[in-house]
Amino acid sequence: MTLDNKKNYYNIFYMKISFNFCLILLFVLTGCGLDDRSQGNNIVSPGGDPIGQLKVAHWVKGKSVDISKGVNVVEFWATWCPPCRTSIPHLTEIQFKYKDDGVNIIGVTNEPLETVEPFVNRMGKKMEYGVAVDKGVSTSNEFMGRYDLRGIPHAFVIKDGKIVWHGHPMKGLEDAIENALN
Repeated sequence: MTLDNKKNYYNIFYMKISFNFCLILLFVLTGCGLDDRSQGNNIVSPGGDPIGQLKVAHWVKGKSVDISKGVNVVEFWATWCPPCRTSIPHLTEIQFKYKDDGVNIIGVTNEPLETVEPFVNRMGKKMEYGVAVDKGVSTSNEFMGRYDLRGIPHAFVIKDGKIVWHGHPMKGLEDAIENALN
């Protein structure tokens, strides 16, 4: 191996290490799936906690939903978050299962529209529920901030304008929807 080839090899090696370090640091700093409170099933106060309206900058898929009536699910996610991407087909299945019961699932992200729209288009039929871009971080603060949560994905079940459950969308969401419907 020539000296130039060795230098290139080491440069590539250190670039890969640096990239992986930055990726791990990103997950740690943003809390993607690392907040224990995001992983559990959390029932809130009896009768639920009142919640305001969704503050949406742009509906990428679907249309505006009135969360003050019926049963709705608001899920916080991001395109760069592997656990979030894993939960997308599951949320689509749940949307189809409970659509006739009037349940709406809305995925909310605070990423730029230029990032979210192509991602949702690529997902196609795998992502068949409402998708919205948060207005700043207004909706995120209203939901996630209320319980001091940082980890995503995180879902909230809302019945008649009150949060009745929150937790990881892959752990207990269906039971929470069933309970809210009954």
